[in-house]
Amino acid sequence: MVLEIMKPRNPSILVRMAIAALALAASGSLWACERRNHEPAGPIEKATIAYSATHHAILAEVAQVKDYFKKEGLQILPHLHAYGKPALQDMMEGTADFATVAETPVMFAILDGAEIAIIATIHKANKDNNAIVAIKDKGILAPPDLKGKKIATTLGTVSEFFLDAFLAINSISKKDVTLVNLRQEELPQALAEGSIDAAAGFNPYLAVAQRRLGERGTTFYNKNIYTQTFIIVSTKKFVRHYPGKVEKVLRALDRAEKFVKQNPEEALKIVADFNREKITATREMLAETSIGLSLDQSLIFALEDESRWAIKGGLTSATKVPNYLDYIYLDGLKSVKPAAIGILK
Repeated sequence: MVLEIMKPRNPSILVRMAIAALALAASGSLWACERRNHEPAGPIEKATIAYSATHHAILAEVAQVKDYFKKEGLQILPHLHAYGKPALQDMMEGTADFATVAETPVMFAILDGAEIAIIATIHKANKDNNAIVAIKDKGILAPPDLKGKKIATTLGTVSEFFLDAFLAINSISKKDVTLVNLRQEELPQALAEGSIDAAAGFNPYLAVAQRRLGERGTTFYNKNIYTQTFIIVSTKKFVRHYPGKVEKVLRALDRAEKFVKQNPEEALKIVADFNREKITATREMLAETSIGLSLDQSLIFALEDESRWAIKGGLTSATKVPNYLDYIYLDGLKSVKPAAIGILK
């Protein structure tokens, strides 16, 4: 599915998340008539999903607005976050049952001993989703010019992994740059103020940074470095005690996947409205990405590769790559969409 991105409106992240929360709260009344015709057979159960208020969580957003969770017998309380890492932290602190997040924060959490259960991949992207934005006035016109510069990223996320790989490919040692740890939503302002020379980020914050700099900025892409895998996770304890809730969440997301494929323009509008972006902007960010439920071997390979990177770089106290099969929960997707499983055991 090729779903293109106009420059976002640029409200603060808190405003965007507040608006998104209101949209979620209103969704019950918006779709009340449709819901009356699809009442779940059993009692309504409750669950909480922590996820980023970005296009990566398209299936969760569509499922919420279209009331698919409730149609599967779940009342979902959404916890909205700027991106996946804080959503994962929300879940790990016990205040959410599920989280949508890229694989890198999950990898770090598992290396640190977290008992996480990976339920399904919901979105994959490599085209222009991660990049380095730099300021031309700082003397950065080509990748080698990053040497000796102050570069910001968000540690423990996909952006840190992308930055390390990008520097290595361009024969730049991490010792030759000054690394600054900032939240993704802080990157555009830091670049605009010139307190940093460059930033490694992902969309939508990447697009905001590009817009803020305009002609003063330059962007370095390398779509061959990395494919971001966005997944939905829970804890091993939760899936052991509530396998039925896991299945209901997956069935709702499967409904959302079918809706996105059959109604791409309406799905784009849902996501654009939810995240306060123009449809053209959302279309660009979702272009050439893969949207849908799956569990395949590429996820295992990515987690293993990133684990070796983290261990070699001293970014974790772990010394051994885990057996990630121990952290994949197959039963849920097997009951909902068995053909989407491609894990070798």
